[in-house]
Amino acid sequence: MDWVRGKCLGKGSYGSVFLAIPTNIISPPLAVKSALIIDSFSLQKELKILLSLFGSEGIIQCYGDCLSHENGMTIYNLLLEYAPGGSLADLINKYGGKIPECDVRRYTRMILKGLSSIHNNGYVHCDLKPANILVFPSDQQDFQLKIADFGLAKEPDEDNSRKFFYQYTFRGTPLYMSPESVKHAEISPALDIWSLGCIVIEMITGKPPWHELDVEDFFVRLAFEGSSPEIPASMSKKGKDFLRMCFMRPHCERWTANMLLDHPFIVDEELTSSFEQEELLPPSLSDDVVKSMCKLILSDYSPGQGLFSSADRPLSLGSTCKRLNFGPIGMGCKETEKSLLSKDGLRTKAN
Repeated sequence: MDWVRGKCLGKGSYGSVFLAIPTNIISPPLAVKSALIIDSFSLQKELKILLSLFGSEGIIQCYGDCLSHENGMTIYNLLLEYAPGGSLADLINKYGGKIPECDVRRYTRMILKGLSSIHNNGYVHCDLKPANILVFPSDQQDFQLKIADFGLAKEPDEDNSRKFFYQYTFRGTPLYMSPESVKHAEISPALDIWSLGCIVIEMITGKPPWHELDVEDFFVRLAFEGSSPEIPASMSKKGKDFLRMCFMRPHCERWTANMLLDHPFIVDEELTSSFEQEELLPPSLSDDVVKSMCKLILSDYSPGQGLFSSADRPLSLGSTCKRLNFGPIGMGCKETEKSLLSKDGLRTKAN
């Protein structure tokens, strides 16, 4: 498969994400995560996990990896399905920061199906948050949420010696961490369930729990005060009970994804939407739409030419890739250890 690199969709600690346009025009756009090969350990780990979960409901699909070369640099590329609806974080903003509970139930059910697939296969996501849940249009009057970004995920055979490392750096995004993951570096599926509860509150209120705290106060509240997030008073009794099951302080008492899929909040009430899909998301990408869009994008470019200006090219990446594999490459490369502490949404305490 030949493809042309399009605009940058986002940047993270392990690389950048670009739109990828297949040059055969009839294929739909893809998203490509790119990083220097020497910094690609996290992306290669993500490839391994996504291929093991390929076809699972609620999980972003991966179409393989490849290398590209430019100016003496070797770039590792991970090819993924493109989410034209953006992320759940974008969707929350489109709702004005407060999603009706009938829609929250529906979205939560989709996320739980993805978590069920992850946990049933022995993985823990470790960084579940709205920005890592992507929105896809579907052929019905609905759309799908899929979990993405498995760079921090815990694998079934992960060496327990890594626990020592994570005790001193943290694993995930603070606002969505669980008490035991902060206090004892305990990483289990229960961590993802706590994160899910935080996401539900964010869908209802527009903000995750304890977002107003600075970093130090947040960790004290989470790990040492024995507090649980305040459940929104506006939620139904079933919704409140659902969150209580997500926020059980003893992680061994927290409900599993499979248990929560059978909770009355998810199954007892009709899952209806308060908005029509077209008010929030673009329509499904039919073959004709894909062809027209690709022709428009490629009209002024030839294969081998980039679609973005030099100002938008932080890594000066190659613009085409002519080899598509369905297995990892360059697995011998090692990545320098980095701190996994993200301060998304948290202020640093003033001196």
